[in-house]
Amino acid sequence: MHLIIDGYNLIHQTPELFLAADLGQGRQALLLALRLYRKKRPHRLTVVFDGGQDPEPRRASAQGVPVIFSGTRLKADQVIVELARAQGSGATVITDDRELAGLCRSAGAEVIPARVFAGRLMATAQGSPLLIEEDEEGWDFSTKKKGPARREPKAKRRQSSRLERL
Repeated sequence: MHLIIDGYNLIHQTPELFLAADLGQGRQALLLALRLYRKKRPHRLTVVFDGGQDPEPRRASAQGVPVIFSGTRLKADQVIVELARAQGSGATVITDDRELAGLCRSAGAEVIPARVFAGRLMATAQGSPLLIEEDEEGWDFSTKKKGPARREPKAKRRQSSRLERL
């Protein structure tokens, strides 16, 4: 699985990173957290940030994490959509941007909300186990059937599957 991360979007959805003094410090904190995340999870990562001094997108590596700066001519959203098209169904895009999410889905990529991934990222980076709150109602004594008619839509099941692997 290849995670394509909308960098500044994820920073703004993560309170621990957004409270940094400036975006440069938030960016460094995000890259450090992603480096720790990658040690525990073997997913390929690419973080895309807006800006840079070159007119064309520039690839770099910071904290051992591959980074792409979109440059002055393109927006990060355009670079992310191109990456999603190139990867197809093997890509998972992390963003809360609705327009970008729609474009990535049409390119065949799965989209995970940034706020969902932020919680998992911070829990993994801090070394604490992921806390998944489940309602424990005990045994259900009803005879209510649970067959395919009660199954979630395929897109929802596919997203849940990707979330479990994060």
